[in-house]
Amino acid sequence: MVSVLFFIKRKKLLKDGTASIFARVTFNRISAEVATGKSVMPSHWVATKGRAKGNTLANKQINAFLDQMEYTLHDLTLQIQRAGKQVSAKRILDKYKNLNAPKMGILALYSEHNKELKELVGVTIALATFKRHETSLKLLQEFLAYKYHAKDVQIDEVDLEMLQKYQHYLMTVRHNSNNTTVKYLKNLGKVLNLGVSRKLITASPLEEMKLKTEAVDRGFLTKDELARLADKKFEVERLEQVRDVFLFCCYTGLAYVDVHSLTADDLVDENGTLWIRKARHKTSVMCHIPVIKPAKAILDKYAPLLSHSNKLLPVLSNQKMNAYLKEIASVVGIEKELTTHLARHTFATTVTLANNVSIENVSKMLGHSSIRMTQHYARILDASIKNEMMKVEMNYA
Repeated sequence: MVSVLFFIKRKKLLKDGTASIFARVTFNRISAEVATGKSVMPSHWVATKGRAKGNTLANKQINAFLDQMEYTLHDLTLQIQRAGKQVSAKRILDKYKNLNAPKMGILALYSEHNKELKELVGVTIALATFKRHETSLKLLQEFLAYKYHAKDVQIDEVDLEMLQKYQHYLMTVRHNSNNTTVKYLKNLGKVLNLGVSRKLITASPLEEMKLKTEAVDRGFLTKDELARLADKKFEVERLEQVRDVFLFCCYTGLAYVDVHSLTADDLVDENGTLWIRKARHKTSVMCHIPVIKPAKAILDKYAPLLSHSNKLLPVLSNQKMNAYLKEIASVVGIEKELTTHLARHTFATTVTLANNVSIENVSKMLGHSSIRMTQHYARILDASIKNEMMKVEMNYA
């Protein structure tokens, strides 16, 4: 049973000497409070009744307001129960706070958000960011139809319970991993924050969720695996080209989107050393990468083929690259899942850090804004540990 109690705080008076009136809603012995926006002279307040005394017009109006508020709070409780949702004091008050807020559907707001986002593509955001939000919008739309048979719901109806059900839907029906699910929820959180800024809701219910990504080791190629891949002769041209682009990323640390857009303008010859100087598409941070011999050999190999184009390498779509890399892994006998991003991890680990390149320089080549970001890619290899401990052993010989 829900109970509603009105009270004042006599020790915290307003400048005019009146005390603010608060409402305390209690359900299952758990309470939540909210200011009513009304105030009364302390001497006019009857605590046992939770009302103002006297026949003054002001006090009659206050009591009428409190009567209506109490009725509304009980009515909102019934609405929550009819909707099949769990009743709580906080949920009742959250619904009350949003009564006078402008109404708008969450999908309508998300669509508006994405429309504005699209206009910023190439200006302040990457195309991939827009596409991720488009996917997030589609998934939310599918969830509302699947769970609630609704084409949209009012943004103030999006509460913690609904978000938890959405989380469960993404992980069970859509079979998304924890980290992917967290990303979709955080995308939705940006739209809920937009709703707060527009005063459509008082607070984002996502703030009540404890979202945490799990550390994922995407792996990397060892020195032996990298050599086997480089030495393999392919009879199928498309596999050879995909292998070469992948190797180039292993030797340079370039992400897929950056190698895809790599042109002659990104190459600089300084005193006989060829450099890649290119702003990362994702962060706009400059990469400074010396082109080592095996990478230079790949560029030379495709120079005649692409002489008519400003592009340096025959890079397919990311989807096709990853599909063909799976085929290549099978042919070469590599049991790891080859992806374009694994090449970046291989560069950070096997090509650089394992060869005693400092993490500061690796960070610079990867185009990271801080070494902390680089540590995500860094692995402590057994060979590195062995070499370091061999130095220690010498002191005890």
